[in-house]
Amino acid sequence: MSEIRWQAPLCGGDGGNSCLQIGHTADGTPILRETTYPDELIRTTPQGLRNLIEAAKRGELDHLL
Repeated sequence: MSEIRWQAPLCGGDGGNSCLQIGHTADGTPILRETTYPDELIRTTPQGLRNLIEAAKRGELDHLL
């Protein structure tokens, strides 16, 4: 896999124990990971990431919390 450019981690209010990072490869492939498991990567498409973000904004994922 090509080099990944990571954004700063998004951490919850639990003292930084649950941090999600989103990054992208040089070709624009979005990658997600939990910082406590940095070697477990989730690859998606830009549209897939957009769908996830939009669903979260609409509250469609609230039942998972």
